[in-house]
Amino acid sequence: MMQAEDNSRLDPKEEELEDKVERESRPEFRVYKRRWLVLALYLGYVVISAFQWIQYAIITDVIETYYDVPSIAVNWTSMIFMLAFVVTIFPATWFYNKVGLRVALLMAMGGTCVGTWIKVFSVRPDLFWVTMLGQTIVALCQMYVLSIPVPLAATWFGPNEVSTACSIGLLGPQIGGALGFFIPVALMPNDKEDIPGIERGLSYMFFGCSIFATVVFVLQLIFLQAAPPTPPSYAQASRNNERESLQHYVTSLWKLMKNVHFVLIFAAYSINLAVFSAITTFLNQMITPLYEEDAQDDAGYMGVLITLTGLVGSVLVGFILDRTRRYKEMNIIVYALSAAATIAFTFVLRAGNLPLLYVTTAVFGFTIVGYLPAAFEFAAELTYPEPEASSAGLMTFGCQILSVLFTLAYDWLFKPFGDLASNLFMSGSLLLGTLLTFFVKSDLRRQRAEHAHQ
Repeated sequence: MMQAEDNSRLDPKEEELEDKVERESRPEFRVYKRRWLVLALYLGYVVISAFQWIQYAIITDVIETYYDVPSIAVNWTSMIFMLAFVVTIFPATWFYNKVGLRVALLMAMGGTCVGTWIKVFSVRPDLFWVTMLGQTIVALCQMYVLSIPVPLAATWFGPNEVSTACSIGLLGPQIGGALGFFIPVALMPNDKEDIPGIERGLSYMFFGCSIFATVVFVLQLIFLQAAPPTPPSYAQASRNNERESLQHYVTSLWKLMKNVHFVLIFAAYSINLAVFSAITTFLNQMITPLYEEDAQDDAGYMGVLITLTGLVGSVLVGFILDRTRRYKEMNIIVYALSAAATIAFTFVLRAGNLPLLYVTTAVFGFTIVGYLPAAFEFAAELTYPEPEASSAGLMTFGCQILSVLFTLAYDWLFKPFGDLASNLFMSGSLLLGTLLTFFVKSDLRRQRAEHAHQ
């Protein structure tokens, strides 16, 4: 009798039926070609937003002359992006978790369009307040520029390409920044007193922004999707993907802030990007007095070089992370190199050697921007299964607060003591960030969940 029961369990037909049931109950994981289109549509939003962040500051002297405003007013066209982010990031992150990628990004892109068109009507010397109004609206709509690449990559891309996708998403701010450094300089006349030439350049710049933003918005309206039909990985499928209540979102943030190792990365990342924001904001003002001949053009070209080498660094770091999973080691190496590059920039700036300064700024961009995907992905590993949008949003919130404070501190040191004091402060801050990274535990929760499933 017992033998008969054993034989019945080993019946090939029953085994085949059990295997079929198991396969059907197992979730399907796959990636879709359209993931690249979604990523490209996000990049369009980021490029036009990041372009406008620096478009005034890189031609500070021209804007001062044309609108008859002090340099601090021009600096605020950049700092307003940092301040606006602080105000909007928490409600924006909750809104993203609540409604998804499509609705959140369409609202942000739509607002960006409105801001760019307002600036079209500000080309008159007494209308600086109009251009500042448009800039503020664009700034209020850039809350997803740095926080979306992590959740977008996790939602659409497989486990072996998520870091690379995140690093590509972070190319957007660098591409936009590069264009923001180059195009305004190229459009402005060499003579600051050439008012018709300045007005023509500003008109071309503002109209170009508006047309590009409108095209991106229409394409997003037609093609953008919130999520793929099936999840790309076990880690994504196992997370609770129901839309979050406000209480759940607040609880998630509280869990993040209680995670000591996340807080250390949060602090280190905030310092890194704050230093980058302060130095790039003052690039024109620190180079012009030291290199008189075509100094404005050199500042713009160096800004382009910083962002282009940053593109290479960001993609390279993401590529290495996808293949090694050495998140802590990569964070320490790239952070230490960015500190060393900033120290070198501090002293080479005053050496009077322009070619060497170009080389130094290239290394500065490669390392300090290359750190961004390493930090975001490490934070996502440390905080899994909390939503990536929450950890990325919180990190960007911290960096924007510090960016405002560091830019104001740079200005406060720069005026009485010069660039040496300001840049030494920035270098010391990066050394502190490197030290903080050493104390982070390599707790790769997302990787453990994926490996356990496999």
